[in-house]
Amino acid sequence: MHPTRNRLLPRLAALLLLVSPMLCATDWTYRVRPQDNIWDLSGRYLKPDVPWQKLQQYNKVADPYHLPPGMTLRIPIAWLRVQPANATVVAVIGHAHVQWPGQSQAENVTPGMTLGYGAHLSTDADTSLTLQFADSSRLLMEQNSALDLDQMSAYGRTGMVDTRLRLQRGRVTNTVTPMTGVGAHFSVETPGTISSVRGTHFRVTADAGQSRTEVLTGRVDVGGDHAHVLVPKEHGVAVNDGAKPVQAQALLPAPTLHCPAQPVNKLPFVLDWTTLDGATRYRVQLASSDRFEALLLDHVTSSAQLDLPDIPDGDYAVRVRGVDGQKLEGEDAVCTLHMNAHPQPPLVMEPLPGSKVRDIRPRFQWTESLEASSYVWQLAGNEQFAQPLASETQLTGDHARAPGELPYGHYYWRIATRDKHGKLGPFTDPMPFDLVPQPPAPEVGKPKSSKNEVSFGWQAGTSGQRYHIQLDRHPDFAHPQIDQTLDQPQLKIKKPGSGTWYVRVQTVDTDGYAGPWGAVQKIRLGGCLACRLGAVAAGGGIVLWLLL
Repeated sequence: MHPTRNRLLPRLAALLLLVSPMLCATDWTYRVRPQDNIWDLSGRYLKPDVPWQKLQQYNKVADPYHLPPGMTLRIPIAWLRVQPANATVVAVIGHAHVQWPGQSQAENVTPGMTLGYGAHLSTDADTSLTLQFADSSRLLMEQNSALDLDQMSAYGRTGMVDTRLRLQRGRVTNTVTPMTGVGAHFSVETPGTISSVRGTHFRVTADAGQSRTEVLTGRVDVGGDHAHVLVPKEHGVAVNDGAKPVQAQALLPAPTLHCPAQPVNKLPFVLDWTTLDGATRYRVQLASSDRFEALLLDHVTSSAQLDLPDIPDGDYAVRVRGVDGQKLEGEDAVCTLHMNAHPQPPLVMEPLPGSKVRDIRPRFQWTESLEASSYVWQLAGNEQFAQPLASETQLTGDHARAPGELPYGHYYWRIATRDKHGKLGPFTDPMPFDLVPQPPAPEVGKPKSSKNEVSFGWQAGTSGQRYHIQLDRHPDFAHPQIDQTLDQPQLKIKKPGSGTWYVRVQTVDTDGYAGPWGAVQKIRLGGCLACRLGAVAAGGGIVLWLLL
């Protein structure tokens, strides 16, 4: 046997397993129940123009008055009643539109709407909807998609439904009810392929001249350009428009989601997952239930994490799957989230976490939240807040103050928002701060002079502190001629002009906090040897005489 034919035989045999019931059988079978008779069965299942005698002859029923329970009746598909079937819009988020045959104007799609064959559906960006068909099969239509309901029919009361859809562009995810009966059919056609199933969970995408089918459960027959390929579960196939489908390839496995064990009470919430070998991107979808009937979020990212949007409190489902280099999307990892993050706490203004506070009766300030009717504020000596040092449960406005003076030490504070319905939202993280003394106000010592320079010195502070010094002709220091910040407790400059000068120094702490100014000192610089150096109190300051 030719080697190429050898390779084709297993594939053809697998394909026949799927399609042979549709190709070879032409009868629908019915198992007779007690009290059934041929007249009632004919009226229930046959077209009006097919007499009951034909059913009797076809099944060689000798006595039409007595049908043995358990007997199998065969009814040709062509004899069965056929009536149009409808699809129902289960859910929709965003802006979706439907255009009926013969109408030029589209209308908005709404939940509960009934759609017949011939309807043309389209979805805008950030829009999705779910359709349910007559056999309870469901289709999730995603954003920027266009779908035609080409054929939807039901074979009377047999339970067999024939559903044929045409995806012009975009993405659909299908959950097809397992079918019984040779007349049952479900297919999705794209510009390049036809995907046919008899009960499975699969996705179809049509974009940029390519069609992709991804099978999650069951099997799908994908046909294109007079060729077929049978795609088993956990496999997919990408077909360029006008090309033959190639052999199916394995889909990426589901990533491992790091699902929160506790309710989510902080926003934004970052969902992350393990990276997948072979994944170039990841698709993240968020819905109000694990049925994913409409998507609150449908986002593709190259990172292994994503900030989820601010959504109301409640239960949600999120799923993540990898996308490989062929754009085939892999298996889903699903996570259930319980959101309990509202009302959100306000933004903190002061003191910020890790800061130093020098007021022994500290003030606390935050932004005002639009969700808030009041706030709960707490101050404690440890981050567990087991025994708060101070607490206010009905604060309004944007600030609070410690009820009394506090000793120097390490403290924590936090705040939460209560909305107009009385619901208290989550607290901020415990925000630590240190209550510390004011840095010392240094005083300038006697200036020292050399031939061309004059230097000032003062007592050093603690390690890391810096010093801000100003020298001006006027005691208000409106226009200081010397204004420097130094790492060392001294300043050496060229001798300024003669006359009266004023000098002052303040300590700048390690966190940038500038302490109080030291006493203003007055210096008189003369130009003759008769001048003398001294110090006298004058107007609350010190006068320093410098002999030049």
